[in-house]
Amino acid sequence: MKKGFNILLILCAALVAISCSKTKSYTDMLKDEKKAIERLIDENDFEILDDFPKDSIFKENQFVKLENGVYLNIIDKGSDQRAVQYKTKILYRCKMHFFMNADTVIGNYGPHSNGTLPYPSNGINSVPFTYGEYSSSSMYELSYSFVSEGIQEPLKYVGDRAKVKIIVPFKRGTYYDQSKGLPVYYEILEYIFEENL
Repeated sequence: MKKGFNILLILCAALVAISCSKTKSYTDMLKDEKKAIERLIDENDFEILDDFPKDSIFKENQFVKLENGVYLNIIDKGSDQRAVQYKTKILYRCKMHFFMNADTVIGNYGPHSNGTLPYPSNGINSVPFTYGEYSSSSMYELSYSFVSEGIQEPLKYVGDRAKVKIIVPFKRGTYYDQSKGLPVYYEILEYIFEENL
């Protein structure tokens, strides 16, 4: 019986060792992310500015790296109306890329068959959230699976109907992005304040 127990213990230890070797460490995820972001920047000829442009006008390929690691390019500042934390309800729609290994494009930002963009008149084709909330106490509120600190960071600089491009490091991404070590490039991200729909 003791011999059988020892064999079982050895098998369990081997299984743990095998499963641990397949899991990336946080340090490995950070290194892989750094390489992937550098590759994205190089392949797209992005210029990373040292300072935020005084007039907030970016060229198409210019980004500034914010304090929390998010890279920002403002396409359109939108209105002068700014979001208020924990009060302003916002819808966003985007075209995003998971670019770490294979480039996967996800999004609801694109032309309809008639050539018009799908503006969300009733919340369809958009993700709702309250500015400042990154998660929800209810696991059934699916929209918060798509909301992160990273996608909200530009709201400090832009207003209603603003359009931006951002690169979000995984530690500023959604819970899923954080768990998988996936940075995300939002090729276009538009904010629509619900009160102005």
